[in-house]
Amino acid sequence: PPPDPQAPPRGRRRSVLQLEVDTSAPTVAKVSLNVPADEFEKQVRTGLRQVSQNMRMKGFRPGKVPLAVLEKRFGEGVRSDVKEHFLQRAYGQAVEDNELKPLSHPRISPDDLEMAEDGSFAVQFEFPLRPTITLPELRGLAIVSELEPVLDEQVDATIDDIRSQQSTPEDAGEEGIDENGFVVGDLKFEADGKVALDREGMRLNASSVPPGVDAEAFADGLKGAKEGDRLEFPMTIPDFVEDEDLRGSEGTCVIEVQQAMNLVPPSDEQLFEMLGDEISDMDSLRSTVAERLGEAAQQREENRIETALLDRVIESCAFDVPETMVEQQTGARLEQLAQELTSQGRSEEEIAQAREEQSELARADAEKGIRALLVVETIAEAEELLVTREDLDGELGTIAERNQTTIDEVREYYAQNNLGQQLSIEILEKKVRRFLRESADLQEPS
Repeated sequence: PPPDPQAPPRGRRRSVLQLEVDTSAPTVAKVSLNVPADEFEKQVRTGLRQVSQNMRMKGFRPGKVPLAVLEKRFGEGVRSDVKEHFLQRAYGQAVEDNELKPLSHPRISPDDLEMAEDGSFAVQFEFPLRPTITLPELRGLAIVSELEPVLDEQVDATIDDIRSQQSTPEDAGEEGIDENGFVVGDLKFEADGKVALDREGMRLNASSVPPGVDAEAFADGLKGAKEGDRLEFPMTIPDFVEDEDLRGSEGTCVIEVQQAMNLVPPSDEQLFEMLGDEISDMDSLRSTVAERLGEAAQQREENRIETALLDRVIESCAFDVPETMVEQQTGARLEQLAQELTSQGRSEEEIAQAREEQSELARADAEKGIRALLVVETIAEAEELLVTREDLDGELGTIAERNQTTIDEVREYYAQNNLGQQLSIEILEKKVRRFLRESADLQEPS
């Protein structure tokens, strides 16, 4: 196995790295590392000896395998580990000596890790730094409430919606369907003696108007429809039909009605029984509906307040966003767009054009998201808002309940897809938003 050369050999003093750290730019640190050839080779020999101590090779006693033999068999892997060792030391020393606050580890291409001609190891890398953010006063931010009372009209409309959702279909009979009924039948688009479209078993009501048909005429013509009726509506043949010659021409929409059904709402007593034991009469139903509408309105108002306050704080903070992070996030957004278009069957030319058209917007969204994240983290640090294990377990439990699965399955999914950090950020943002709202000066409208 390759060695672990992180620590210097026992009894020897760790050498001081030859580092140059440039922090002249406010959001990036540029590091130049140089390891002389003798220092690099000494570390390689140390790594090879560690390999020798842990291996058995025919013809040699443990720890007595010649370095030349070890070099031939393990040299490439050991040298790669030694490079990683010096890079990690350089990064750690640059951060510690200069009291830096990195946003992420440096990304270094393998092509940048080639040895110099003289045998030394010289490499340059950079990493983004957390910008200095001066926060405004966070407590007592004034904001006017926009919460409105629940009106009787809203309660009535909601109860009507509940009745509609709980309605059951019944045969319309000789009177035909009413304005809320529906038909099931075969649908055809005809023009110039040809059938442009033929669909069987379509369910249609006044709101499901076939394309190319006038909506008002369709609703009027559908009302009163009975089983066995043939309904005809003038139309313009839509562009999606297969026969290109018929597209845009005048034609007829034909519906052969096989079933005509009306939706019958439940009675008050049936509705009370459906909704549970706590609902026994219309007063209790109206009270429960009003309470639920009020809770939903309160939640929307809290979200509005939190968003407005956080946006205000972000706008008041002037700082530079690390360019490397903007480029990475922009590239990730455009790559996601390309994957979505690929799944839709779009051509390479269409995808390339979409990427070009969306690049500016993707960059703006990326910068906005990074700016918001940095401000949220700064607020959390200033107010000592932490994400605890209990917070994570609680959020995972909520996700599991919402998706009707177990918390262990959700935890495994987040671990396999490396979504743990994203979940922590989402929880942290919730805490910051709630802190701003609870600390705000909420004023009643004048």
